[in-house]
Amino acid sequence: MENKESPLRKYRRQPKLYITLPSNGKWYNETILADGTFSDLAVFSMTASDEILFKTPDALINGEATAKNISSCIPAVLDPWKIKTLDLDAILIAIRMATYGSEMNVTHKCTKCQHENSYEIALQKYLDFFSQCTFESKLTFDNFTLWLEPLSYKRWTELQKLQTSYQRALNLNVGKIAKEEDKQEYIQELIDNINITVAKSVLEQVTKIEVDGETETDQQEIYDFLENQDAALFNEVKKLIERNTKAWQLPSEKVKCVECDAENKIRISLDTSDFFGQG
Repeated sequence: MENKESPLRKYRRQPKLYITLPSNGKWYNETILADGTFSDLAVFSMTASDEILFKTPDALINGEATAKNISSCIPAVLDPWKIKTLDLDAILIAIRMATYGSEMNVTHKCTKCQHENSYEIALQKYLDFFSQCTFESKLTFDNFTLWLEPLSYKRWTELQKLQTSYQRALNLNVGKIAKEEDKQEYIQELIDNINITVAKSVLEQVTKIEVDGETETDQQEIYDFLENQDAALFNEVKKLIERNTKAWQLPSEKVKCVECDAENKIRISLDTSDFFGQG
């Protein structure tokens, strides 16, 4: 019997656009990106099951929704958990564009008259913005040269979950503790845990240190060293990370209120709980 090709095959999902990762593939190999290619990555629209994932609270919190959608919509990304955070925003914007089109409807309440306005925001400008961003990866401090790279999506998600769990415990449990002394002790313990998590998100971005003509790349050695250094070095690393964060932050949009003509500034949110719910 002749094997006849299904007439449905030609109607399967086709790429809607192609993107180049803002990192230019600097930290990736063939196990993360197919053929190690970072440019002209095909982006497909989301399927119905992909959309459902973004409406599933557990999948949103643990990062599964984002990781599975990246795998579904950009097949060249073989391991979405290892994608660096600076590439993540461009990837999410591209997936949204492929699914719902190049414009996004945003509502905003005027700061002057409180009228709720609706605006159409072109998303391509953000992909163009990311393509021009650079990541400052080198820091010189005294006789040390430190090299940084962004956290992976997996590690960023783990640290965010930790911080959120501590903050939730702080909000939910403090009122249940009767003795003031015990309450203050509990609060301080959670605050310490939050601060440790924030410190980890800073220190773990340092991946190499050069000193006295030698190089250290062992992550535990680097972490232990930085954790026991003067605060001045930690603060310099933190400042560099803050500069990078600011440089890669989506620019705000100037818009006018249709009711009173006042000028407002808005910035779209890439929180996946609502970014993919505005199709």
